[in-house]
Amino acid sequence: MHNFEARVMGGRKSVFTHEELDEYEELTYLTRKEILLAWEKWSSRLDRDHHNRNATMKPQDLESIEELRYNPFKDRITRVFSTGPGGELHFEDFLDILSVMSEKAPLQLKAHYAFHVFDMNEDAILDEEDLHLIVDRLTGTTNALQPEEKMKLVQSVLKETDLDGGGISEEEFKHLLTKCPDFIHAFRFTL
Repeated sequence: MHNFEARVMGGRKSVFTHEELDEYEELTYLTRKEILLAWEKWSSRLDRDHHNRNATMKPQDLESIEELRYNPFKDRITRVFSTGPGGELHFEDFLDILSVMSEKAPLQLKAHYAFHVFDMNEDAILDEEDLHLIVDRLTGTTNALQPEEKMKLVQSVLKETDLDGGGISEEEFKHLLTKCPDFIHAFRFTL
């Protein structure tokens, strides 16, 4: 294998082979340039060993990147995509996040991951508990809604979306999002 010696930001050289970059492009919705930019961002956040592709990152370190810093669900995003021990993330996990958040990712893929991000208690159903937590995160600490208003909102969402009375399933959630054309544009970020 030959190392891909492209110059990227800061004059650094890639640690990937042509074949590895081709594979990353094939497995994600990212371009070669986006993959190299992702590596630059990733490796600049590593405490040590900036060229170790097997290094892991603590969720809170990744959560501080510009694209996630102010997202009220940043901890859930890193948790859902993490494959490392103790919630640590590998570079491939980071590529997965960027791929799903890419404007090129299809609605069904985005909906799958959004469902798991919003499933706060990780029981494979969006229930009243999850919806309360989602509303709290979206409204922040300003208490924008009174408890009665929040309950009314949660009950309204459940009434409109929960077809079988058992909480919102992933399929019901995906169906809901097909009626929300702005979702695909809101559930994204770019490098």
